[in-house]
Amino acid sequence: MWFILALLSAVVFGFSSFFMKVNSFWQLPLMPFLTGLYTSGSLGFFGYALMEGTLHLSLAVLLGGVMVGAGSAFGNLLYMKALNVGPASLSSPLVNTNILLIVLLGLFVYGEQIGAVQYAGIGLIMAAIAILPLDPKEDFSIKSRAWYGFILTATLFMFFRNGGLKITEEAGLENTPVLLAGYLLGMVYSLYGWHRKKQQRARSGAPVHTGKAFSWGLVTGIFSFGGMQLYAAALREGPASIVSPLFAAHALLVAVLSMLYLQERITRYQAVILAVVLIGIVFLRL
Repeated sequence: MWFILALLSAVVFGFSSFFMKVNSFWQLPLMPFLTGLYTSGSLGFFGYALMEGTLHLSLAVLLGGVMVGAGSAFGNLLYMKALNVGPASLSSPLVNTNILLIVLLGLFVYGEQIGAVQYAGIGLIMAAIAILPLDPKEDFSIKSRAWYGFILTATLFMFFRNGGLKITEEAGLENTPVLLAGYLLGMVYSLYGWHRKKQQRARSGAPVHTGKAFSWGLVTGIFSFGGMQLYAAALREGPASIVSPLFAAHALLVAVLSMLYLQERITRYQAVILAVVLIGIVFLRL
């Protein structure tokens, strides 16, 4: 069952990631979008915690929420900053190496046991996700040395988001209240950032159009909640060394949706890479 949950988490969270890409494509302001995302996501986790009877905020849950929430909010912001000063098709695969850290966490810290075929599947998925965004036509020059710092810290924060749930699960915590605390932190931080940006634009006299970004964020947050809740459920039953690469395969859905709805053309090279991801998923199931 955990394998199906992990695949579903990739599909549902893939829509969230695609909607974030659409927000960038529409050039809507980021902070109102993130505020909407974390608001609807928080409401989702609040309702689910009520339903399963896990709504409590102990010190351990709050600390776990800070780790996961900071990983989500700062990971996204630092990644966007990296895109401003460096190539997107190089930034994305490097940030995705956080999955390797989670695999190592599961294998060497928590002693998970997997077979040779599963190792091969993990390797195929990680290699494919790493090189899928690479575009031979893009200029790979780094505009600023700050790019290296943004990439390193974004990778670490993304590890705190995805790997943090494995850590809190192993610590015996319920991950729904952890995710609730994390998304509430993200909502407060993005709301503060939105307020600051609004003040800056007001002083400059520039028009502020944030309603669409916030509304789009609310829609995106529903899928973010669903994807993360399914990912947490899969981690509860299955090994992180397999669940995390499956979750990372949401990049496959983002690529397909971008081709269908953003009119991005897929090359033969990318088609082969997408096929490799599918082969890797099959290997993980054997």
